[in-house]
Order: sequence, then C-alpha cells, then structure tokens
Amino acid sequence: MILLNSFPKNMDKFPRLIEFCKEVLDICRDLDISPILAGSLAVFAYTGNQDLSVNDVDFACSEKEFPKIIAALETRSIGYKLKEWHVLQVWKEDLKVELDSIEYWYKGLSLVAETLQIGDYKINMLNLNSLKEFYRRGMKDTVNKTEENERRKYEGLRVKYEALEKVKG
Repeated sequence: MILLNSFPKNMDKFPRLIEFCKEVLDICRDLDISPILAGSLAVFAYTGNQDLSVNDVDFACSEKEFPKIIAALETRSIGYKLKEWHVLQVWKEDLKVELDSIEYWYKGLSLVAETLQIGDYKINMLNLNSLKEFYRRGMKDTVNKTEENERRKYEGLRVKYEALEKVKG
C-alpha cells in the first residue's frame, strides 16, 4: 500500500481536486464500479516528485459502465462530457476527473493493481510496471506526431515516464 501524504507542485488546486475525486469515487462505489487510477496522480504517488503538477485525475473502467455513471452524475447535477475518444470527463468548476475506457486505452496491458491510500480512501491504482508500460505506449503513439499539442503531450508523457523509471520497484 502506498500512502499519499504530500502535495505536488500545484498544491493550491490539489486538495480541491482530491475532494472532487473522492466525490466521483463515491458515485462509482454506489454503483459497484471499481475504477483503476492511472495518470499523473499515480505517477505522483509512486515518485513523490513535488515538481510534478496533478491537474486532473485519470481512472480506467469499463466503457459499459459509462451510462450508469452518467445517470448518477445527472441525478447529482454534476457536469460531464462523453468524448468520442472513449473517455468520460467529469467536471466541477476548474476540476476534472476522467474515466478512460479500459477496453480501448488499456487493451493488452497488464492491469495489476496496487492500493493507494489518501486519507481514509483506498483506491485501486495501476502497479508501477503497468503504469510504466502505459506511459511507454503513450510515448510511442505520440513520438513522431508533428502537431504542437501532440508534441507537448509527448513531452509530458516523457517526463512522467522518466520519473517512473527512477522509482525502485
């Protein structure tokens, strides 16, 4: 189990983001859905690198669960966007939690989980090796793209991947 007890670079926004993340997790738990944490929060949990920013929270779950989650969000008047790229974005003011399709984005990836504890919340999180592979694949998919936003995406993936490579696991 990994305990999260420090703050990333954007510590002004981070506590509000974590509270919103817990709100989304509560909805998932009410629906018997157990999403798996990936993305920059997982990278931060493994590395403890306080130079990283965690601007949103990324989970993976079955895309089949999206309609149930959307219905629960609508009941609670929580904003969302269902994106054509197999992602359900959940919004509250400047905060975002993304639920990625596990069937699409994580196809063929070993989904071994670790437990991350944030306060009294225990969250399933990709283990270190699975997270490294997820970032390696993301880099491979974006490395030769020439659009500015794709180059920025690649650079962000590269920085996180290199931080993960330094972690002993």
